[in-house]
Amino acid sequence: MLLSRALNRGYADRRWHWPMSFGAFNNGAHWVFDEIQLMDVATPNTRQLQSFRDTLGTALPTASTWMSATVDDRLLRTVDRPDIESKVELSGNDRQGRLGRRLDAVRVIEEIDLPDQKPEQGLAQELVARHQPGSLTLAVFNTVDRACATWRSLRKLAPDAEVVLLHSRYRPADRAAHTTAALSPPGPAGKIVVSTQVLEAGIDLSAALLFTEAAPWPSIVQRAGRCNRDGTQHDARLLWAKPPKDPPYEESDVRSSVEALRSLEGQWVATTRLEGLDVETSNRITPVIRRKDLIELFDTTPDLSGNDIDVARFIRDRRDRTVQVAWREVVDKTPLGSSPRREELCGVPVADLRAWLKSHSAWRLDHLSRGRDSWTRCTARDLRDGIEVVLAASEGGYDSEIGWNPRSGQVIVIAEPMSHSQWVSPDDDVRVGDEPASLGDAWYPLSRHLADVERECSALLDVFGAGGLSDEMCRAAVIAGRLHDIGKASTCWQDAALATADEQQRDDLKARGPFAKTGSHKPLRFGRRFFRHELASALALMNEGGVSLGDHRETDLVIYLVASHHGRVRLSIRRPPEESGLGSEVTTTLGVAPGDVLPEIDLGHATVPQSHLTIPTGAGRYEGRALALRDRADLGPFRLAFLEMVVRSADWRASRMTGGAR
Repeated sequence: MLLSRALNRGYADRRWHWPMSFGAFNNGAHWVFDEIQLMDVATPNTRQLQSFRDTLGTALPTASTWMSATVDDRLLRTVDRPDIESKVELSGNDRQGRLGRRLDAVRVIEEIDLPDQKPEQGLAQELVARHQPGSLTLAVFNTVDRACATWRSLRKLAPDAEVVLLHSRYRPADRAAHTTAALSPPGPAGKIVVSTQVLEAGIDLSAALLFTEAAPWPSIVQRAGRCNRDGTQHDARLLWAKPPKDPPYEESDVRSSVEALRSLEGQWVATTRLEGLDVETSNRITPVIRRKDLIELFDTTPDLSGNDIDVARFIRDRRDRTVQVAWREVVDKTPLGSSPRREELCGVPVADLRAWLKSHSAWRLDHLSRGRDSWTRCTARDLRDGIEVVLAASEGGYDSEIGWNPRSGQVIVIAEPMSHSQWVSPDDDVRVGDEPASLGDAWYPLSRHLADVERECSALLDVFGAGGLSDEMCRAAVIAGRLHDIGKASTCWQDAALATADEQQRDDLKARGPFAKTGSHKPLRFGRRFFRHELASALALMNEGGVSLGDHRETDLVIYLVASHHGRVRLSIRRPPEESGLGSEVTTTLGVAPGDVLPEIDLGHATVPQSHLTIPTGAGRYEGRALALRDRADLGPFRLAFLEMVVRSADWRASRMTGGAR
């Protein structure tokens, strides 16, 4: 999730928010990657990203640390960062006391034979026979399916002991509940925790009995560390067996671990000895992000076919691709509600969902649509790593004990019940024409809002202390805050805003305008469906309104920050496919038509003159300037994204002060 955001393609995030995360995670952050053996292809790509930050420059210092008890230097040496600058390792003093007891804790190694038929049932019988009342038993599997099958058998065979299932395919609330159950002390009958690789990171358990399937050696070391972890067990046992199938791991890696474990059969082995064994792991060739890839990812505009650059190959193995799934009530073949919230989402393997779609329906959000029409049918061809998909709650596919469960046909309990009238949310920010931040509790004058955002930009930059930016760059952000919403003075925007007021108020409000925020939480409905006020603002500044920029040297930067402050317009000005077929003789681009004029705007201390909004020639001029900013040696993608984040954050902060939706 986090790495996708650092690559400007945030999984399960609204596409318009991608640049915010890109700016935040690549400026002023210290990344700590723990248990890098679990990160697969992501490990070398996090190294590459840090190299790009160092060479391209950031507004604030950003660094990275990679951690594991089983660090493989080969994972950390990449084409753009071949050297490991420094290492921090345990000293002799570190290895004393409680940590020393953990490192010297021992467990006996024992291979067990499982039947060819129903191996999970055979394993469950073995675990129940060896489990001691009042103790903790762990069973760690390489796949969720085998973990679930064993859990079912244990539930039948060990009715007295608490049996807990833990893996990654739960909604957040259920996963938290299962984690809490796993970490709580065992009762008189004891506890058996059945888990997957999630147990290898961040789960502090100490089991008297542990079973693991053979896996790559770094994973074996991590799992073994959960057997007699606290060093207090006098008869701790580590049972293991070769899995019936090698995936998700390489066959050679599993084979090497099998040989190493067999060489330790019957021996009492400490954690330090396991760490010190030289067990071969394959040196896989994985996709590594290059500078050219990163530069292309800065542009968040879909291609002409509506597709986005897929970053999955830089994040996860192709066998581990997942889709984020939510369940909703479906009325008239359309899901209720807007973009799913984090608490609704469950990770589901792409292959599983493809099979599900053969006999069930699914939907995804279409950012070019509006209202309930924003939901469109999702097909197997649409599925890719990280996207959000909604399924019908009435068709099942989930339960709180097992998580994602395609065999379950029971009606799903929706994370937050949603009435039919709630399908338009004031916090909705999915479609091109949405303006949730412009809705509020009181009518707010445009001139006052511009002054507030200018002040917030200056305050944020003072707090951040962005030493990687020149004074002129910082001043550009402040000026952008002063001018970012001048496009709201257009007749198209003001008419839509006034339409949300009671009819008897409109004449009075029109005389007091223009406004930046409405006094209503009714969604804005523009006469031109895809109208974007920030594009109008930028085009005005490229014409007569440019006199408002004065003698500032970073005028192109100001115009870019004005255009990009909602994430819809950044490097490209793209007309949605539907815009040319709206039945009007006037061809528009994001709601702006040839011949449009922005009226004069009184800023209080200055005036923005009446300005023509030139389309399409203005679009070409804008895109050329924006690309030049991204590619400038003293600016570049990370610094530019940081300034975007500042202006947008300042806008949100000022909106919140006025009781707006943000």
